[in-house]
Amino acid sequence: MELMIFSLLAPSASVFFLKYRLRFNASLGSCITPLVVMYLGIIVATQLRDFGEAIGFMAAATAQFASFVFVSRLRQRGSFFWHAMAAIASNGTWYATVHILKVSNAYWLLFILYILGIVTGRLVGVGWAQYIESRYKLKSDATRDDRLAPDKRLGFIMREKMFWVLTASLIGYAVYGYANFAEAMFKSLLTVIGLGLLQSFFYAIATRASARGSNWYIVVAGLLGGVTFYINAAYLMSHQMPMQLIVPYVLSTVLGSVTGAFFSMIIEYVSKLAPDSHLEKPAQHEEKKDRTWLGKQLPYVVVMALALAWIFCQEPLLKFFGYSLSPLKFPIAVVTAEIPRIIILLTAALIFMLDSALHTLTSRAGNRSHTGYHVATLIPKGLADFSKVSYIALNNKIPDLVPMAVLAGCLGSLFGKDISEKIEKWLQARMDVEEPPVTAKQPA
Repeated sequence: MELMIFSLLAPSASVFFLKYRLRFNASLGSCITPLVVMYLGIIVATQLRDFGEAIGFMAAATAQFASFVFVSRLRQRGSFFWHAMAAIASNGTWYATVHILKVSNAYWLLFILYILGIVTGRLVGVGWAQYIESRYKLKSDATRDDRLAPDKRLGFIMREKMFWVLTASLIGYAVYGYANFAEAMFKSLLTVIGLGLLQSFFYAIATRASARGSNWYIVVAGLLGGVTFYINAAYLMSHQMPMQLIVPYVLSTVLGSVTGAFFSMIIEYVSKLAPDSHLEKPAQHEEKKDRTWLGKQLPYVVVMALALAWIFCQEPLLKFFGYSLSPLKFPIAVVTAEIPRIIILLTAALIFMLDSALHTLTSRAGNRSHTGYHVATLIPKGLADFSKVSYIALNNKIPDLVPMAVLAGCLGSLFGKDISEKIEKWLQARMDVEEPPVTAKQPA
């Protein structure tokens, strides 16, 4: 147990190493805050029902959110290698965290450690991600990447060693599973591989889309990414998330993520979608009103109408497709009273919408050059994310879960993007780490 506590405190103090050993420009607050928050988390863990369970969960949550912000930043840049390394850690720690939450039956007091983990992990992750971006000169704007020119794209992907390593590893594990697993587990392995590839392919496109300014791009990518994510999550939880599937889950989601990022970069290159275009000076002429309506307001109307139609007409729609209503549990496990189904649906829709909006805020904030903006988004994101994962763990029937979760999440992404743009414009918070100006040497 002492080793586990040390393994929590050491990474929390690693920003000091960045600042004083590697001479990276990190603030003193970003050095001290993760260490203090982690120490507080260890104290809280001593008061919960099982200290080992609590420490394990906080370690997984901290690693998850450090790698989440790491992959969030590096997915926006053009390096397959660093994106893949971050995605392996991100997807593996997500699986481990949700596995513990599922086994603990969504023990509600763990949300305290979840929030402390999100603050610690993301602050540490941002510091190291910024260092790597600065060290290897990784840029976020795909429109500046000459490797995405029409005659160079195929060569770009064919030369990526990480793409072929992931593909060969995934095929190798599938062959291993065929030879060693029972038939039911092997079928689950193939299902997880297929869903994992689709989930992360579309999710990578959706997360890059949320950092750019096209509402229709966000809606289309968000719908595709949301459907595949929630189907995969519900499938895994309905099968108790066996640890035999963590390897194919991680490999397939990482391969899908790097491939999705590559296709998203092509879309951005062709459509000239730059991440900080809303911070630039406005053009000489304003957009026409009808174009503004079609591009900005209409996506909201379409998604909101579909979400309300599903919430209030769920029973006849499910019966039309041959499904019956499943009993729903309230997303917060401590609430044991019987609550009307419509209230649970509306509560869950609000949770999914807030979680998606806050995910967009934290993702964009973690990618930009303002620590205060990032920290301010973390606590509400932790609460919403814990509630969302608890709801999925308690209600994992795919027909009841997916449509409402996807539509509410898509609406949240639109709100989150618009709010983020206003905040970033006010703070002038940009995505890329700006290099310090070079001062000319004075003549002797």
